[in-house]
Amino acid sequence: MIYRCLLAVTAIVFAPQFALAGDAKRPNIVIVVADDMGWGDTGYSGNKIVKTPHLDSLVKTGVRFDNFYSAQQMCSPGRFAILTGRNPFRTGLARLGAMRPQEVTIAELLNKLGYATAHFGKWHLGGNPIREGFDVSYFSPDHFNIGGTFVVYDNNKKPERIKIEGDSSVFTMNLALEFIRKQAALKKPFFAYVCFGSPHAPHVGAEEFLKLYADQGKYAHFLAEISGIDAAVGNLRAELRRLGIADNTIIWFTSDNGGITPLSMDPSGKGKLHIGVRTVACLEWPGRFQEPIRCTFPCFHQDMLPTLLEAVGSSDMAPYPLDGISLFPALEGKMKKRPTPMGFLAPKPTVKDLAQSDFIKDTWAVWIDWPFKLMVNPPGVYTKKGQGELVLYHLEDDPAERTNVADRYPEQVAKMRRDLEAWQRSVRDSFDGKDYKK
Repeated sequence: MIYRCLLAVTAIVFAPQFALAGDAKRPNIVIVVADDMGWGDTGYSGNKIVKTPHLDSLVKTGVRFDNFYSAQQMCSPGRFAILTGRNPFRTGLARLGAMRPQEVTIAELLNKLGYATAHFGKWHLGGNPIREGFDVSYFSPDHFNIGGTFVVYDNNKKPERIKIEGDSSVFTMNLALEFIRKQAALKKPFFAYVCFGSPHAPHVGAEEFLKLYADQGKYAHFLAEISGIDAAVGNLRAELRRLGIADNTIIWFTSDNGGITPLSMDPSGKGKLHIGVRTVACLEWPGRFQEPIRCTFPCFHQDMLPTLLEAVGSSDMAPYPLDGISLFPALEGKMKKRPTPMGFLAPKPTVKDLAQSDFIKDTWAVWIDWPFKLMVNPPGVYTKKGQGELVLYHLEDDPAERTNVADRYPEQVAKMRRDLEAWQRSVRDSFDGKDYKK
């Protein structure tokens, strides 16, 4: 595995710097988030069964992230990390739940820069998206089944319900496209956060996509939902081109956590008892990238906010420390090694109250400092039979994480554990509210 962003064709079209100067036009941003879609659930990743022609097309002229990790193996933590650039433990999100009102989302930051902001689809962070920087929000209180409903919140209107028609991902994207058309007509920069309920169980594929998988038995509905996601992304790209704004619009596609089926190529099954889970991610910005980039540089959800802030020329907007970094230097070929490791946490099963827990002793922890991945299991609680408290993988030599090499690299283990524990203490400080302005 090559540890860099590899240019499949060597030309990238950049401005000299990504940060915008003066009154340069800020890019529109669309973040698209699937639910439980793994890094192996696309055609471009090598899956011979699933049909994803639009995502496959996107990476032919965009950025493909091959080592992209979710913040955790559950919905709420991943979504928090995408919106804030921070580890979910900092806000108390060890499992499912709500983020604190003191947290600042990318929607709030972009709103301050004059962006129109809107959320569509799944939320799963508690409270109301309108209070987190979004001008309007369409979200589903159910599992996005065909025939389900969306609740619409608008700063200027009373809440209303609308019925989901057809494939839920296509329906969700169509709502987002209405918003995008309006902003394009107003010539106003926009941020659309589009979150699908697919391919989360229960799986209910639309007939038009089920036809593609008549021979796939129990996986047919799962695969049909992924093709629905792909069609929705295709509709987005086509509409941006029709409106003449594709070149100045960033599309970043990912999933909230890893996949759930053997087809997803996630041996841990959505990351059960496992954190630092690889997931799908790709990015398109035609005005910047016009040839494909295959990025093997390790990245995670927390990198999305700082990367996008640099794209709009406002890297210094975050009011507190972030766990992520901007990926633009890597995409430019200027960053050959990640300057900061990546940390992940999950509570052991006996933890009922984070406030009373020890963030070092009561967590599963992962520390990725390429090419090594250190897993620290709580004493007496192991993720796999035969594992001890410390597990070290060499990800370049063993991407499937089958061989514990901790005994071969004792000095590396000691250093990584020291760095991990220092980071865990900083996360505890954030949990205790030390980041927030008084």
